Amino acid sequence: MKNILIPYNFSEAAINALNYTKQLFKGVEVKIYLLDVYISQPSELLSDEENEKWFNEMDNEIEDELKYLIEVLRRENTSFNYEYIVESNSLTKAVTKTIEEKNIDVVIAGTKGAKSLAETFIGTNTMKMINVVNKCPILVVPMNYKYKPLHQIVFSTNYKRLFTNKELQFLLNLTTIKKCILEVVCLSEENFLSENQQRNKVKLRELLQGINVTYKKIDWEGSETLTVEKHIEETESELLVLINHKYNFFNRLLEENVIKKSAFNSKIPILILPEIA
Repeated sequence: MKNILIPYNFSEAAINALNYTKQLFKGVEVKIYLLDVYISQPSELLSDEENEKWFNEMDNEIEDELKYLIEVLRRENTSFNYEYIVESNSLTKAVTKTIEEKNIDVVIAGTKGAKSLAETFIGTNTMKMINVVNKCPILVVPMNYKYKPLHQIVFSTNYKRLFTNKELQFLLNLTTIKKCILEVVCLSEENFLSENQQRNKVKLRELLQGINVTYKKIDWEGSETLTVEKHIEETESELLVLINHKYNFFNRLLEENVIKKSAFNSKIPILILPEIA
C-alpha cells in the first residue's frame, strides 16, 4: 500500500476524497498522485497553430494550480509524498495508464451522488472507471462523507466464487493498518450454502487468517440494497467492500431498476475490489 491515485479536478468531491485519503492513511508512508484530466478537442475556428497554443496554455494553467496545491500539501509535514499528473486524454485511459506506469495500489475517487432517479450514488465518470479498471481497487467516497476512524469494515459476499490472495491484498493491508474488525456478511435468499459455497467460505477463512474477522449471515429484507443499507446503519460501519463480479451484489445492484438504484445512496465509502483472474 504505497501508491495512491486521486482523480483531481478541484471539485468539492475531489477535495473531499483528498481529505479522506489524508485521514485514512495518517501516519503511513504513501505517495499520492493527483491526476487532472482534460479533453483536447481542436476548434475548427482556429488554425492548428492557434489550437496548439490554446492547449499549451490550458495545460500550463492546470499545471500551475496543481503545483501550488502540492506545495501547500507538502508544507503540512506529514508522511505523505505528493506528485501531480496532467493528462489530455479520456479519464479512463488516463487512469489506466497511470495505474500501470506508477504501480498504483488504490484509486480513491470522490463522487457527487445521485442528482435524479436516473442515477445511482456513483457518478458517471466513476462508474466508467469501475467498468474499465480491472487490476486495481477503487475506493469511492461520497462528497458529503466526513472521515470517521475505521472500527468495522463490512465485506459483502455470497460465497459463489473463489477469492484469491491478490484480489484481497489491499483489503488485508488496510484492515491490518487500521487495526479494525472485518465483518464478512453473507446475503443469500437460500437458507443453506451449497457445497461449492461452503468450499469457497473455507478458502476465504484461510485467506483472512491473521486479522480480526467475523462472519455473519444477514436475513433478507425486501432487497439486497435495503438489507445492506440497514445492516450498515445498525452496525455503524465506516466502509463497505464489494467485489466487481457478475455474480455478486455489486453488479446486481447496477442491474436493478431505477427506483431501487436510487434507494441505495450509500452514506459511507465503498471499496470495490477488482476480479483478478
